[in-house]
Amino acid sequence: MQFFINEILEDEAVRELLRSNPAVAEEGRQIARRIEGGERIIPPMGLLPLFVLAHLADYALERNAARGIPREITVATLKDVNIWLANYDAQYGGIGLAEFPWLVRHYTGNMFRLGRLQFCLKAPLAGMPSAKVAIETHIPQGEPLDVDACLASFAQAKDFFATHFPADEPTYFMCDSWLLCPDLVRVAAENSNVVQFMRLWTPVPFPADNSAQAIERVFGFGFSPERLAEAPETTGLQRRLKAYLLGGGSLNISAGYRPL
Repeated sequence: MQFFINEILEDEAVRELLRSNPAVAEEGRQIARRIEGGERIIPPMGLLPLFVLAHLADYALERNAARGIPREITVATLKDVNIWLANYDAQYGGIGLAEFPWLVRHYTGNMFRLGRLQFCLKAPLAGMPSAKVAIETHIPQGEPLDVDACLASFAQAKDFFATHFPADEPTYFMCDSWLLCPDLVRVAAENSNVVQFMRLWTPVPFPADNSAQAIERVFGFGFSPERLAEAPETTGLQRRLKAYLLGGGSLNISAGYRPL
């Protein structure tokens, strides 16, 4: 657990909470061991998932090291927990996690932060070109979506998976996100980061989500489409998106692929 406390967590209050709750730490350790053994367990949101990940961090470090993955990549990957701690505090108040099913992928050696983007190996989505496996791409929040940084991430990911997962042989990247929606041009300029990122992908059909992901990502986690009239207008994107959606527009999750 010391690896998690000393190298992953960025908030001293969270570190102190982990040090001062031995009973919850032991419960988290037991759940972590079961997950390492292959069980699918989703602890209730709150403090317990944090303690589970604290123990799984050592497992991820050991498993990744066995594959030859540099320690700095493991650290960068596991630090995603800090984003979700901040999201939990903003949405619910206090210290805790609500996104354990997402984060457990990082902490079992199945997701990797490589520069600006995150990647994992996954079976292709419906509508994608035929392939055994593709490199699924995720966009962590908190930094500008600079296209040059994203292109550098794609190049790093291509080499990473060829080196550390040579048997899988993916042939393209894939992604599903509101950031791939062609209607982004209705709320953002052609030369904006988000539109330039959307242009990197060849689109494929994908089920609509009533703009829910775009609303959540732009206006805050937990913000529902039903509260759109109350949405903040702090940024230009928030103002334009709010007006666009209230005017009957949509910005749904979309999917796409790009070659390695």
